[in-house]
Order: sequence, then C-alpha cells, then structure tokens
Amino acid sequence: MKILALVGTNAKFSYNRILLKYMKKHFRQMADIEIYEINQLPPFSVDTPLSEQTEVWKLKQKIKTADGIIFSTPEYDHGIPAALKSVVEWLSYKTNVLSHKPTMVVGVSYGRQASARSQVQMRQILISPDCDTNLLPGNEVLIGNASHSFSKDGRLIDPEMRDSLEESFTHFVEYIQIFEKVNEEGLEMSVKQPTISEAYINFPTGRLTLKEVQQIFSTIPFEIDLIDSTDHFAWYSDKPNREHVRNVASLGETVQECHPPMAVPTVMKIINSFRNGEKDVVTRPLWMNGHRSLIQYYALRDINGHYLGTIEFTGSVEYILNLFENGAWSTDGNTGASKHEDAGNNETEEDSVDASTGASESSDDSNDSTDNTSAVTATPVDGADESDATTGASDAGSVDANDEEADATTGASEN
Repeated sequence: MKILALVGTNAKFSYNRILLKYMKKHFRQMADIEIYEINQLPPFSVDTPLSEQTEVWKLKQKIKTADGIIFSTPEYDHGIPAALKSVVEWLSYKTNVLSHKPTMVVGVSYGRQASARSQVQMRQILISPDCDTNLLPGNEVLIGNASHSFSKDGRLIDPEMRDSLEESFTHFVEYIQIFEKVNEEGLEMSVKQPTISEAYINFPTGRLTLKEVQQIFSTIPFEIDLIDSTDHFAWYSDKPNREHVRNVASLGETVQECHPPMAVPTVMKIINSFRNGEKDVVTRPLWMNGHRSLIQYYALRDINGHYLGTIEFTGSVEYILNLFENGAWSTDGNTGASKHEDAGNNETEEDSVDASTGASESSDDSNDSTDNTSAVTATPVDGADESDATTGASDAGSVDANDEEADATTGASEN
C-alpha cells in the first residue's frame, strides 16, 4: 500500500515533519509512506506561468498513484498555515486529483489543545465540493505539548498519543482497503460481462472480438495514447513496461493536466496543426529512460476527414537499431543475394520473388509500370524540432541544455 504524506508547513523545523518520519518508520510493515515537502511548490496563483508549475504537476502525479493521502498540519492562529492552504488550492483548482481519494488528517502543536482547530478547518476544506476527498471520519490524532511528546531521536514517547496514532492509522489502512476492494469488484464485473467477451466488430478487412482487440493493443511493441477531439485524455493501451506510465486516474483530464507544464505548448501546437489540417503526422526520435525511443503523433480522422483526435505511438527502437547495426539488412529480401555481391552478375536460375507476396516479379509481363507511391516523411511542427513533444525536453532528453541527465518523461534531472 502506497501512502503520500504531506508536511503541512514550509518551516525548516517542524514537529509535524518529525511525526510523519516517525509514522514512516513505525508503520513500515503496514504501508509505504512517502513524505512530501510542500516548500517545493510555488505560492498558488491563477496567473502562475506553466513553466513554473512543474513541481505542481509532479505532486499531482504522486497523488494519482497513491492509495491514500495524509495531511499533517500545525496550528497557526487557530487555523492551518497559509502554505498548506496554497497547496490545497493547487490540488483543487481546475483539477479533480483529490476527488474520492482516501484521506487522513493528523497534526502536532505546542499547546495543550494540540492542533484541534486547524484539523477541523482542514477537514472542512477536504470535504468541500472542489476537493471531494473520502476523508476518514473521526479518529482524530491530536498530539500537543510537542516538545515533550517526542524524544530527541524523533520517537513518539507519550504512550496515550502513540496508542491513539496506532489505532487511527490502522483504521485508515482498513478504510483504504475497503475502497480498493470496491474498485476491484467493479473491474471484475466489467471483465465478466458476457457482451464484452463475446461481442465482435466487423471491419472492412475482417472481424475481431473485443477480447482480441484488447489483447492486440496490449501485445504490439508500441504503446498508444489517445487525446480526443476536445483535447481530453481518453484512452491508453494497457501495454506492460510502458515508456510513459499512465494511470486510469488521468483519464478525462485535459492536455494541460496530463502533460508536464513545459511540454504543454509543444503538444498543443502539434494537436492544433492536426485540427487545422496543416499536418497529419509528427515524428519525434529521442532518448527516454536510457535508450533510443520513437514518438509518433497521428491525426485521427473519420472517412470524411473530420478530426477525431490525436493518437500517440511511443516505443523503444533499440531492438530495431541493433538489428540494423549488426547487418540484419545485408541480404536482399527479394533475391536472397548479399548487397556486397557483384552487382554486374545478372545471371539467375529463377525469377526473383516478392518476399511479401511470393509472386514472381515477371509473372505479369504486361505490367511494366513502376510503383510511384512515395513515402511521406513526417516532420515536427515548426518551432518544435528542438524539444521533446511530450515533455518539452530537448532531443538529448533534457529541459535544461546543461542538464544532460534529465529524465525525458518529466524533465527532472536524475541527479
């Protein structure tokens, strides 16, 4: 079980940070608790440029993949700190990342009443329509007299407070498991529906069952994502070991929500070029996760040419490049002759055969015309050729030209 715990203050020293570190160690057998420092985020403002919202985007991704969230809040002037309120604004303004997420509130304060008032305020905020979390009811963790409740090495030494914390956290874990079970049962029901496994689709080129369609998308070597005609993330292929890790929590999000902020202008430029009919294909070769990958964007159109959305194909091309570098194409597939053989030797014992169809090239003497079909070379959108269309990173995998070790998925340096 993965839980994200937010330190509810940007102060350099905080007993709330000490509490979360204690919980991370004390409950390590029950859950994997990741502690997040909110001082990484800019102050909330609707006018903050996208280029300054990378850390906000990263926090949203962490929340999407977490099974539960813990907010640890001190109490300032009978309320939560301004920095914590700013975080909640980022997580509730034009996003539903907190919606239905199991959530727990804890807090530490110096006074005898602990952080009772700030926790009440925090609970009111978390159940507001814009947040809409599945807040754990009751089970308040009120740790007061902080300087005497913790040892110098960060252990919670007050036995009553420790028992209260253990009971509340156990209830929170059980609370999360309830929602996980409900979600799993819903997924199993959708898989077991007879219409899903027995229905099929008639294509102009053949018939496929829905099960076959699903497995085809999971088997092909490239992963596929779909942004629909309204610029919302609508679907992704369930391919193992994806280059771009996706989560069902991202479905329905806008392009701005599901892409790193620095990538949004480039991605929108590509999508708009498809919508306006300027382009149909954009190709992006780049390094991702330590290997060479290829991203290809295609305009999805109906038979009348109307724009339906953008599909993104992503996958590693190391296997193909290694085949090429090891001479896999040294033999002519039509004749079986090596490219290094004397080109002047035109004597053959039999007609050359098309490797794709098995038909002899001389089988139709009347057909002397040459195939004039030309390959279309996909080029990046003007102005986008220096950056990764998915992340805003350069082709070297870095947002910062001086940061050659940046992660091509997030633009963050691995260092």
